[in-house]
Amino acid sequence: MNSETMIPNLHFTTSGRGPDVLLIHGWASSGAMWTPLMDGLRQDFHCIAVDLIGFGDSPRPEPHHELDIAMHLQSLIAFCERRHLRPRAVIGHSMGGMLSLKLAQAQPDLMDQLVLLAPVVRGRIGKLVELDKLVTSDVGDYAIQRSEALWKLVQSDMVDVIAPLLGRPGMADEHSILRIRQDVKRSHWRAAVHGIRSIARENLGPHLSEIKQPTLVIVGSRDQTVPPEEGKYAAEHLPQAELLELAGLSHQVLDESPRRVVDAVRQFLKPT
Repeated sequence: MNSETMIPNLHFTTSGRGPDVLLIHGWASSGAMWTPLMDGLRQDFHCIAVDLIGFGDSPRPEPHHELDIAMHLQSLIAFCERRHLRPRAVIGHSMGGMLSLKLAQAQPDLMDQLVLLAPVVRGRIGKLVELDKLVTSDVGDYAIQRSEALWKLVQSDMVDVIAPLLGRPGMADEHSILRIRQDVKRSHWRAAVHGIRSIARENLGPHLSEIKQPTLVIVGSRDQTVPPEEGKYAAEHLPQAELLELAGLSHQVLDESPRRVVDAVRQFLKPT
C-alpha cells in the first residue's frame, strides 16, 4: 500500500460553477468558515472548501499519523490528485495560508493564483503572548505530553478561553462566534496540538521567492492571533504579491467584514 492510499479522504463542500477555487481553513476551524466567500463567488467560480484531517467533518486521525503541516500538505495533494483538480486559485486562512504557500511551492503548476488571509508565514503565532515560542519550549513539550486531557478540558469548560485566540469574538457576529466555538469542540486533540506545534516550527521566509503565482494578501491591522507583520512580510517577499491591510480588523477578517473581503477577492480573481 502506497502512502497516498493511506491518506484518508477529506470531507468537502462545494458551491457555484465556473473555474475551480480551493479553500483551506485554519487551525481548529473547518470549511464552514468560507460560507460568506462561497456565497459571494458562486456566480463565477466553483468553490471547494475542504475540512483538514481531524477538523470539521473529515476523518479523525489514525494513531500513527503525525498531523503536522507536512501531513496536511500530503492530504491536500492527494485530494487534488484523486479529483483531477487543478484549481484556478487556492485561498487559505491562517494555517491554511501557510498550507497554500507550501502547496504552491510543492506543486507550482497546480494553481494560477493565491489568496492569503491572515497567513502564518514564519511560524509566528500570537502578538501579546508569543505562542510560537511557548509551544516550542520545554514548558510547551511538557504540556504536549499531557495534551489529550488538556484539550478535552478546553473543549468542555474552557472553550471560551481558546476561542479568543482565533480572533476577537466581539468583532464578529453571533453566528460566526458560535461556529468558531463549535469548530473548536469538533477538533481532534492531536490535530489541534500537532498542528499548532508544527506551525510554530515552520519558516517559509527563505522559500517565498520560489512562489511565482500572483498573490493577494489580506491582513487585519489589529490581529492579535497572527501578527499582521506575517502577511506583510509575505507581500514584500513574494515575487508577485499585493497587500490589503484592513484597518481595525482582527484575525477573522472574513467574518468581521465579509463584503470588503469578498469584493477584494472577486476583483483579484477577475472572473471571466
